[in-house]
Amino acid sequence: ADIGAIQALIRAFPQQLLDRGEGFLADLAADPDSRLLVWDRGGFAGFAMVEGMYPGVVNLSNLSVAARGKGEGRALIAAVQEVVFAEMAMHRIFLDVAADNAAGLRAFEATGFVREGTMRECWLRPDGIWTDCHAYSMLRREWQARA
Repeated sequence: ADIGAIQALIRAFPQQLLDRGEGFLADLAADPDSRLLVWDRGGFAGFAMVEGMYPGVVNLSNLSVAARGKGEGRALIAAVQEVVFAEMAMHRIFLDVAADNAAGLRAFEATGFVREGTMRECWLRPDGIWTDCHAYSMLRREWQARA
């Protein structure tokens, strides 16, 4: 029921998303192994997309916060971890972050994600420049040990 509102929110942050087509959000919302999370802190504060990939494994494909530099990214990441590991009972979550996104790299490392490597020129920016991305993951047992 919230797809229209969520699409409007995402259009406000187009730099965070690749064009995945008109039906993408509805398909994501209908998939029992995926989640479209809207972060509300007395108003829109951000969103995250968790996509089921394989049994027990999800990809955090997008995460964005409206207020930067205030700890909101780390708070949203912790909320995503809670949903993925406690509610969805997944085994592993993985993601990639642009290599020049220093704040994002710090936030994921501070919340317990482990860097697995670098994917060379994995993302084409809207300005036409290819950029490297760092791959990160977290296992359920790692999250449990931190909790």
